[in-house]
Amino acid sequence: MLLPRDEALRFIEGYKSVLLKALDLVGIEHTSSIISDLAKARKEILSHSSLLERSISELSTIGKSIDSDVLLAIRSINVSQWVFLRHTKTAAIFLDKEVQSAFAVKALTTPMNQVVDAVPSMFTAGVFRHMGHFVCDGIIENPVILGPGYKAQFNAAYSIIRKSGHYYAKPEA
Repeated sequence: MLLPRDEALRFIEGYKSVLLKALDLVGIEHTSSIISDLAKARKEILSHSSLLERSISELSTIGKSIDSDVLLAIRSINVSQWVFLRHTKTAAIFLDKEVQSAFAVKALTTPMNQVVDAVPSMFTAGVFRHMGHFVCDGIIENPVILGPGYKAQFNAAYSIIRKSGHYYAKPEA
């Protein structure tokens, strides 16, 4: 359900550095809320296609290098609306916003059922590929708790998704 702690912290440090550098590059001041700042930076990177690479380049210029596997993970982030259907012993089950695919998603340092304490729920978050897993970036925006009617519908959709071969426990190599 979690990445190994050292790997999670290494990713968090690199990701945070890139996102905060992006805020600096677009001239947005940091606030007292790091999660809010990271969410703003993530939006800026999504809105400005060159900002991610500019942030990485700026960090390199000042001697702050980020491991290549962390950079690959950052570049693979899919920020979208997800349905968090349930939590298993090994991962959280996320459905994509089209309800066409399902993913076994690990968390960084806190299990998803502790980050979002009600399932099913829907929220915006980033999911990336790292160390042979899908992993949530932990920056959860606009969470909405879904009621029992939605839960039944999403459980039925999940069953169909699994049978159709669109459940992904791990990223393809």
